[in-house]
Amino acid sequence: MPRSPRSDRLRRFAPPALVLTVSLLAACSKSPPPAPPPQPYTAQPYPQPYPAQPYPQAQPAQPALGSAMLDMIAAAQKTIPCPLPGLPPEVARLIDCAAIRTATNAVAYVPRAIAAGSLPAQVDHRAQGLTGPVKDQNPVGACSGFAMSSVMDNAIRRRGRYDVVSPLHVFATYTQPNDLGVLKGRPLAVDPVWPFDKVKACRISSPAHGGYCQSDAGVFPGSGANDPMLLSERARADSMGAYRIDALEYMEAKDIDQMALLLAEGEAVWVALAFDRQAWDWNSVRSGYLPYYPRQDGIGHAVVLQGYRTGPTGREFLFQNSWGPNWGLGGYLWIPESMMRTHLLHAYRVRVSDAAGAPYVPPSVPQAPNVPAASCPQGQTAVLGVCLPLPGGGAVPSPGAIPPPSGLPPMGNCPAGTVPNLLVPGQCVAVPSGL
Repeated sequence: MPRSPRSDRLRRFAPPALVLTVSLLAACSKSPPPAPPPQPYTAQPYPQPYPAQPYPQAQPAQPALGSAMLDMIAAAQKTIPCPLPGLPPEVARLIDCAAIRTATNAVAYVPRAIAAGSLPAQVDHRAQGLTGPVKDQNPVGACSGFAMSSVMDNAIRRRGRYDVVSPLHVFATYTQPNDLGVLKGRPLAVDPVWPFDKVKACRISSPAHGGYCQSDAGVFPGSGANDPMLLSERARADSMGAYRIDALEYMEAKDIDQMALLLAEGEAVWVALAFDRQAWDWNSVRSGYLPYYPRQDGIGHAVVLQGYRTGPTGREFLFQNSWGPNWGLGGYLWIPESMMRTHLLHAYRVRVSDAAGAPYVPPSVPQAPNVPAASCPQGQTAVLGVCLPLPGGGAVPSPGAIPPPSGLPPMGNCPAGTVPNLLVPGQCVAVPSGL
């Protein structure tokens, strides 16, 4: 099938730097091709053998991103206009600008040890009853929000419930600031409170998320900004929020094994993958696999990981799309791990709780393993898992002789009662009582 005219025009007219920058964006609007007959999910081992391809080699792991680094990235990304000036309209309207920027208040995912052979060989959340319905974003560039709502559906099912989060409410909340971080702490309604309607979504959307609103829905994007009816519906949904996102934990390609661990524990994972229109076309995915395409300067698309297995190419991951149940295998597709490492832009572990419950506060940086005080050299003691020198260089005293933290003299540039945080340079932490 020939490449989409949109992709050709982007490569023909956009300067190379502009095309490279667009590769950071998450574009999500679904063009309306003819839909094939529905392909409902059946628990078959493999749809069809995946054709042999020269899969790219896995990239070397990069250093972990701490919260301070994420804040720096987010601050820099906020200065980038979105959509970028000069993009052809048919390209600009495909872009979900929320995914160009790291979500506000995202924290670094804290990896856990994985014992060899401890993960099951196959995980499929569909067979476990842990997936919500396959949703259809229609002409709106809202894949980031649709994927987020489906991750929340998974979290709800892990609680033994069957509510479906309203993708319209999620989309209406983040579309104007173009930041998934604004979802944090906001109670989000279930679908019956505010069911999805493509005309309403188009009228709520910012021009950047308008997708094919004019051609497919006959609506100008953003035309409902001052519509009293839509504003009242939004207010009603805000007042009836049932579930809340407490944290977005940032993950990268180096964390793919950790993603498999989360999947094995029943958690879905939000991911953004580099996008190639021809490979993702309805007819290209009939085999049940995402066809191979090389690393490229393309735009991206947000989906939800819902399982993994060992297939002809090694480990393969199952993802849920938001283009309706007639796409792929009932709205799902398999992707080899090598391709996911190549095309993964970033991912989030999403912490979800009941709106009325106490919020979960995750750690912001990986914690060092606990170090027993006895394993520290003479003249040092363990503080937050790190051996630190005692004042005066003396031996570790007995527990009853340890002065209270407030009596510790200043150490380095830290005030009395605190010590340097070796995990975060330039930061001081209070010494826990009893040390």
